[in-house]
Amino acid sequence: MFNIIAEGLSCLIRKVVSLGLVRGATFGNDIHITHLQFTDDTILFLKPKIEYVNNIMRLLRCFELAAGLKLNCHKSCLVKINKGGHVEEDWAALFHCKKAHLPITYLGLPLGARPS
Repeated sequence: MFNIIAEGLSCLIRKVVSLGLVRGATFGNDIHITHLQFTDDTILFLKPKIEYVNNIMRLLRCFELAAGLKLNCHKSCLVKINKGGHVEEDWAALFHCKKAHLPITYLGLPLGARPS
């Protein structure tokens, strides 16, 4: 049952991307990614623009209201990847979550760690 609801969130994210309200990360020349989902976990990849952060927060709030679910901000974190500046503290405050730095562990796997 939860997979059906999670697919609804995925569809909403794809829609706001198609409308240009949110832009995900680009790897190489042709790999574009906005989110990854595994059971009740979602990772969002956003270009570092405040409009995209605000728009994704609006989308998540609408999803909460429509689905009757609640985003668990205490388990959420914001991770900045290869960008200068110090906006991550302000953005973490918008999400009401903590900030983290690579490497982190996700689903028991290290992300951003050196291969050795």
